[in-house]
Amino acid sequence: MRANETDAMFMSDADALEDRKQFVRNLGELLSQTREGVRSCELDDNEIVSIYFQCGAVRKVNVHLDSYVAIIKDITKNI
Repeated sequence: MRANETDAMFMSDADALEDRKQFVRNLGELLSQTREGVRSCELDDNEIVSIYFQCGAVRKVNVHLDSYVAIIKDITKNI
């Protein structure tokens, strides 16, 4: 499913959060195709991204108030 930050600006808070969650899932899918060992990424309701690694490790990253580009930067900085 496609996520779009510009569209999310005009959504209800619940729908905008769902769009952010989809964006993070999409980013996790993309990162899982690299050699970094990422299995997936998930955003919780408190704006914390959990990065799940193939080895079983989990890293938490705070992305509160981040733009979608800033989310990419914060997550890639932590893998």
